[in-house]
Amino acid sequence: MARAGVTYHDVAKAAEAIKSQRQEPTVDRVREHLGTGSKSTIAPLLKRWRSDNGEAVDTGGLPNDLIEVVKSLHERVQQMADHRIEQVRQEFEGFNKALRKELSDAKNTIVQLTARQQDLDSQIERQNKEKGETEKSLEDVRISLVKAESQRDEAIARTTELKESVAELKQENKDIREHFEHYQQRTAEDRQQEREQFRTVTQGLKDQVRDLQHRLTQAEFKASELFDANAQLQSDAGKLEQANATLNRELNGKIEDIQNLKRDLEDALTKCRDFQHKNEQLAENAAVITTQKADVDKQVAVLTQALETTKAELKVCQDKIAFLTDENKVILQEKAMILGQFKQLQGSL
Repeated sequence: MARAGVTYHDVAKAAEAIKSQRQEPTVDRVREHLGTGSKSTIAPLLKRWRSDNGEAVDTGGLPNDLIEVVKSLHERVQQMADHRIEQVRQEFEGFNKALRKELSDAKNTIVQLTARQQDLDSQIERQNKEKGETEKSLEDVRISLVKAESQRDEAIARTTELKESVAELKQENKDIREHFEHYQQRTAEDRQQEREQFRTVTQGLKDQVRDLQHRLTQAEFKASELFDANAQLQSDAGKLEQANATLNRELNGKIEDIQNLKRDLEDALTKCRDFQHKNEQLAENAAVITTQKADVDKQVAVLTQALETTKAELKVCQDKIAFLTDENKVILQEKAMILGQFKQLQGSL
């Protein structure tokens, strides 16, 4: 098949140039001068040029019949060659047309592939951008996860401290209750003992007062009798002076006894007042103890309220820990989803 770059005109021009250099145009020299083309293509074109230029061939004394046969053969070969050349040209034009069509299709395909490549480049750029945003979101999620873990650790530490504080408050409350119960029991025992002592002393004083009152009544009764007897004896003064003197002595003794009894009664009344004063002091002490008990009850109430507040804070911390745990789980799930999408994105790339 002839190449598209070698034509009869090119061969003729090359042959004339070689001939102008006083050299014989041959196939090799024409091919060397053109720098292209095959020997099978250049040879018939060169023969045609020679025929057109009427160059005489040296027959060397060959017979005319042989020359005519050679010429006839040459013309037939020339016709066949021309026919073949025309056929080759038609084939070449068809092939060239097909190549042009394929080239056009190839150009269209290249345009489509270029557009597709541009789309792919834009998709890759967009995916890279999304990848960067995804990595940034993943980094933000990691930072949030680290912050959440830090907050969770702080909440756990705070919960531990609150638990320790609650335990200490419970122990202090327990100790206060034990001391308070022991104090109440000791106070009750002391008050009971003091009441019993006061009751015993009061009863003894009452018995003494009753005895003294009885003796005083008897003494007054005897004094009345003696006064009556003295009145009777005064009428018999002469006879009863000796008895009167005796009775006066007895009366003086009884008066002294009465004075002694009065002093004893005053001492008993003084002791009774002292016991009443002690009873008042005991009542005051009981009031002070009651006040202290009220203060202790207030402290217990304050500690109980603090304990309830601590429990509420502990409940809030526990709820916060549960919320952070749930949020941590959600973050881990989102992280897993993002990693899965990232792996799918890498697989698609």
